[in-house]
Amino acid sequence: MTQQWPQQDPYQRRPVDINAYAPPKNPNGTRWVIAVAVVVVAAVLAFVFIRPNSDAPAPSPTPSAPEQTAGPGMPFSLPGATASAGRWEVLSRTWDGDAVVARVKITADRGDITYGFVMFSNAGTTVYDPTPGAPAPALDTGNLSAGQTTTGYVRFEIPRGDATLILTTKAGRQMSALPISG
Repeated sequence: MTQQWPQQDPYQRRPVDINAYAPPKNPNGTRWVIAVAVVVVAAVLAFVFIRPNSDAPAPSPTPSAPEQTAGPGMPFSLPGATASAGRWEVLSRTWDGDAVVARVKITADRGDITYGFVMFSNAGTTVYDPTPGAPAPALDTGNLSAGQTTTGYVRFEIPRGDATLILTTKAGRQMSALPISG
């Protein structure tokens, strides 16, 4: 049997309400949300309506010196001096026993460049320096200024086989490499 609560509490207690245990409402929280929303809307409107006139014509390009068209060859730049750059290519190669002679063309496109050569066999790690005996004009090391080109021969005593010719600076820092078939 269930017992009914009397309609009136003899101790005059108020009925229990779950909302009595809820945290108090903070009226300032709502105000902050509204204030932030107003600032964001104002910033968006300012960005959209208050900006420089984009209808102004763009300045016309001024004629400059004609740009050099890159010719044939592998591009390179000097390590640490990107204002100096050029192209190089192996025009031919001839094997004679354990020696190879490569005909090389180097062009300085901009700045001043220095050049030299080393080679290594693809079958090993030994680095070979140029050797005397290349046909004239022989290339070993040199300097070129923008617009200058040189073509010549470089000879290496290296076991016959596939190899890699490395273009270096005069100081020996690698700039580029090209394959030499054996």
